[in-house]
Amino acid sequence: MGEGKRVGNGLAGWSGWCLGLCLVVSFSNVVSLQLVGAPSDAASLALAGVPSLARIGAYGALAVLAKRVGSVLGRRRLLLLAGVAMSVGAAGAAMMPPWAATLCAVVLNVGFAVLYLGWMELYAQFDTSHVLVFFTLAHFFSALLTFLVCLIEPFPVVVLATILMPAASLLALCRADRRTKEVAFRQGERQRAGWTISVRPLVLLAAFGFSNAVIRGFLGAQDRVTVLFGVCVAAACVLVAALARKGMIEIKALYQMAVPVLVAGALLVLMGYGWSGVAAALCSNAAFTLFSVFVTVVFCGISYRYGVNAVWMFGITQASLSLGSFAGKAVSALGAPLFADPEVLVATIAVLVVAFVALSMVLVSDRDFTTTWGVASRNEGSGALTVLDEEERTARACARVAQRYGLTRREEEVLVLMMRGYTLARIGEELYVADSTMKTHSRHIYRKVGVGNRNELQEFVAARRG
Repeated sequence: MGEGKRVGNGLAGWSGWCLGLCLVVSFSNVVSLQLVGAPSDAASLALAGVPSLARIGAYGALAVLAKRVGSVLGRRRLLLLAGVAMSVGAAGAAMMPPWAATLCAVVLNVGFAVLYLGWMELYAQFDTSHVLVFFTLAHFFSALLTFLVCLIEPFPVVVLATILMPAASLLALCRADRRTKEVAFRQGERQRAGWTISVRPLVLLAAFGFSNAVIRGFLGAQDRVTVLFGVCVAAACVLVAALARKGMIEIKALYQMAVPVLVAGALLVLMGYGWSGVAAALCSNAAFTLFSVFVTVVFCGISYRYGVNAVWMFGITQASLSLGSFAGKAVSALGAPLFADPEVLVATIAVLVVAFVALSMVLVSDRDFTTTWGVASRNEGSGALTVLDEEERTARACARVAQRYGLTRREEEVLVLMMRGYTLARIGEELYVADSTMKTHSRHIYRKVGVGNRNELQEFVAARRG
């Protein structure tokens, strides 16, 4: 992870097509809010859980098959099938009898997982600043779009608008991929398979998804759309904070804000006023948005700098997040009769808060904000992925520059050798890289950092030695 990321600078090559993720997120929101009815008995509750399990299974299967699949983004037929599955599934879920609607929802969720991973693979090729801006804006616009669609009165028009979203998102994804092929901010390491991941981030993702789902379970059906305002507030705060800090934002601050906001949401459940459930869900949505931005920026940054396969990484992480959310919804639905007892409710919230705070402290340390959070190469070991080298000030300064200005792992290696006074020819020999490639790397470094020559670069890095 990185200590600080540049947000307000270097957005050359901006493409509005990169915001098409908002259509995928809004699609999922509208389906759950408008097209799929809430379960009314035990049988319907069991059926309602099947599509969620299908999404978890799809994420897991894609992660397992990542080495064989390689790239979802490059498989246009697979993406097209995913878009068709989402549209057909949404139409069927809205108009079919319960058993058929459940089958359609299963198809819909499998398609959703594929298209979402396609977007994550694209974002994982962008530098940190662009991922932060694109992903945050996508969530902001997804909440607004969901508001607008839910205001539509004729139900057939809602269904039509929903089934068109996957096609529009797929078009945006293809255009974004084409428009950003040669831009400066899309120069990450080539993605490859052969990685492992620590269980710590996966448990934290599941815990956040579980807590968010439990808190939202206390919300009345009539307010489920209103609380999306929490997403807008959180997304707007992230962008305003980045601009207020003149283009710099501490990524770890998003996590540090998300935890207390989610705890506040849990405590609001206990107040018992008519508005407290809405306030709790608003806090929960805001916290979940902050956390989503945090983990997406972190994992995209790891993929960008080290070439970690994005399909594998986001398949695993999204499966963990979805599994936690599924468990939280199940607890909320099955425990609803028990939560009517104030003593049971207080005990449940107390356990939830204590467990969540404990996990948030144990599963993330300060060291994680300067490393790859447990993602390691099977061949090189986790030590090869450490960003900070405590024994060498120059390497430490180069690492900070690389993190802050979106340099790839190879460019960071080149930067370290340049700071040691090596010529480009010698650096090429050290790294087994052709002279033409070395010149390209050096130009990328100059452009990203904003200097004109090596002397300026050396002065720039020297000023950041700790």
